[in-house]
Amino acid sequence: MIFLKLLSRLPLPALYLITDTLYVIIYYVVGYRKKVVKNNLVNSFPNKSDTEINKIRKEFYVRFSEYIAETIKALTISEKEMKRRVIFTNVPVVEPYAQANQSIILAGSHQFNWEWALLTGCLVLPFPVDAVYKKLSNKAFDELMLKTRAKFGGQPIESKSIIRSLLRTKERTKAVAIMADQSPKKSDVKYWTKFMNQDTAFFTGPEQIAAALKYPVFFYRMERKKRGHYTVELIKLTEPPYEKDSHEILELYTKHTQKLIEDDPAGYLWSHKRWKLKKESD
Repeated sequence: MIFLKLLSRLPLPALYLITDTLYVIIYYVVGYRKKVVKNNLVNSFPNKSDTEINKIRKEFYVRFSEYIAETIKALTISEKEMKRRVIFTNVPVVEPYAQANQSIILAGSHQFNWEWALLTGCLVLPFPVDAVYKKLSNKAFDELMLKTRAKFGGQPIESKSIIRSLLRTKERTKAVAIMADQSPKKSDVKYWTKFMNQDTAFFTGPEQIAAALKYPVFFYRMERKKRGHYTVELIKLTEPPYEKDSHEILELYTKHTQKLIEDDPAGYLWSHKRWKLKKESD
């Protein structure tokens, strides 16, 4: 952990040089999850040729290496540098909610670099961003990431206790950030829909939270403009009142997430075993 903190003091271009070398090792030597990435891409883009799929896969590993450099840099990055590298393009769209002391949900996807989006949101939005997270098995690394995610005023929320935490802090106006594209466990309540040309299971948590606490839901669309520079657009999906048993939120979310992936396929976290759950036949 001390080494990572010292490493993060390096200028970002120097970190990119290190992770460019790491890319060669990950892709050509170790071959980290290359089969998983290839299978995910083939199933998601059935109309692309093998040449196109391999090009996306190779570019994904470049972007994955950038993500490592940028995540390390996040440990010590300054507010000024963070705001220079991540530009939120339409902050006024959420200002009326902050003025009314109304918390919102920010539904995001694993599009690089989501960690930077959440950090910058704390600096430029009219309320802090509290990110929902899964506890890491490595205690030291978990504590380091929690400290980093909270450095600009956010209060990370462990996924096992979302509702309890939100009820406890209901007087605190905030944006609750949820990476809604994670694969649910087999035992979890889930919603099945078509996503990236595949039957895909989604957590119903974002819908449950929005309905229970009457939170409006926004999608944040993160786009890479060039290495180390991004824009974030906030897109309102829907707001209360919500119809009972409706899955409008998840359907709108999947629509926007798929469009983002199609526009920038190499920027998605393809190494994640997103489709490990298979839908049972009716």
